[in-house]
Amino acid sequence: MGTIGTEVGGLRLANPLLSASGTFGHEDEMAAWIDLREPGAVVLKTVTFHPRRGNPPPRIVEVAGGILNSIGLPNEGIDHLISTTLPRLRGRTSALVVNVAGERADEFGRIGEKLAAGLRDHPQDFQAVELNLSCPNVESGFPFAKSPELASRCVRMVREHLALPLLVKLSPNVADIAEIALACKEGGADALTLSNTALGLALDWRTGKPRLGGGHGGFSGPAMKPQAMYLVFTAFKKTGLPIVASGGAETAEDVMEFLAAGARAVQIGTATFRNPFVMREIVRRLPELLQEAGLASLAEQIGRAHRPASGAKA
Repeated sequence: MGTIGTEVGGLRLANPLLSASGTFGHEDEMAAWIDLREPGAVVLKTVTFHPRRGNPPPRIVEVAGGILNSIGLPNEGIDHLISTTLPRLRGRTSALVVNVAGERADEFGRIGEKLAAGLRDHPQDFQAVELNLSCPNVESGFPFAKSPELASRCVRMVREHLALPLLVKLSPNVADIAEIALACKEGGADALTLSNTALGLALDWRTGKPRLGGGHGGFSGPAMKPQAMYLVFTAFKKTGLPIVASGGAETAEDVMEFLAAGARAVQIGTATFRNPFVMREIVRRLPELLQEAGLASLAEQIGRAHRPASGAKA
């Protein structure tokens, strides 16, 4: 059967699955269910420079085709990540990706500086950084992913301090994903995560009020897959940047589709709420699908949708 290892912007993975930020918790919450070495990488929930309380409840509601969340990035801040979270996870994952966000543009540089300082003492604590430029359910709206100039600036401020693989998580709520992607590349991004949740609203018809405590929220789940597929396909075609797909994947077949669109790896998020073992099941199934397609490795599947109909490699 085919091999399922992959590489994204310098981040080497034993398999192409990553947890989607926000769905595996801040530390080792999922260890009660699975071995944290099962995914190719664990992506932590977003950490900001200062601690945040998050949004008022209710924070999650079920809707047709997925869920809406208005969590609001509650976290203990960057210092707690370095002093407590990273030591707690040391050696327990195949690869660890820290996800960070600045509430103001200038905070990205300060976050990068803090992470670099932590790595000087423990250089193996994490293997990559994912910049969250695009959370839709905080009061500021995190507008960094909507402006090419601002996105490039934020990426550059982190890049100045870190040499590790740098992934940038972008928003689906933009007119031209390629324009933002290329700006991130100019700022020093190694890869893209496409994408974050989409803006959504659920109302209680009896009261006319939002069902989420924070008002609107971010939509995720299987109904997001076609949009995420389009973003991955478009960004790969127009930029050639390494991509981690994120949005609606639930099965090994979904993963193979995202790879064909141009992704090198796929994040699994909302699906783990219903089935915490879903990534284990996908990893076991992938070699069978490669064999079925007559492929020797996962790399042969990446970008197949962009090749000539004859199947010749680009």
